[in-house]
Amino acid sequence: MHPLRVSVRAVCYRDDTLLLAEHRDERGLWYILPGGGIQHNETLDIAFKRELLEETGGEADMGDVLFVREVIADKLDTTFLPQHLHQIELFVEATNFRDVATPSQPDKNQIGTIWMPLERLPSLLFFPKTMVEAFQTRQFDRIYQGHIM
Repeated sequence: MHPLRVSVRAVCYRDDTLLLAEHRDERGLWYILPGGGIQHNETLDIAFKRELLEETGGEADMGDVLFVREVIADKLDTTFLPQHLHQIELFVEATNFRDVATPSQPDKNQIGTIWMPLERLPSLLFFPKTMVEAFQTRQFDRIYQGHIM
């Protein structure tokens, strides 16, 4: 049996930029929002703050859940996700972001963070790519977005 994983991702805007975790692997550069798995007995707000600090060295206030996506690796044509991964991701608004330290535990292949101009999102290898327009317009029309990449 493969457990369902729940994770939280911080959606942090500064002017017309979005804070992204920058990664490099055999695909080249790719980008995701900072965040990760919620640990056993950890609340969503604590996981939000821990993951943000680990991956960006920053702190922010946790706002509202903007949307939820589901990822089921076995239903996708990719070899870059762990086999049998089934993950629910909560994308949460981050407000009042402030740099406080250096990232303490970047993800595998993470080379840094970047404030990415919103107009550049369509040209990046960015996940979830189907949500680029919503991130650019800051309009999230539904909470549950379904199984998307």
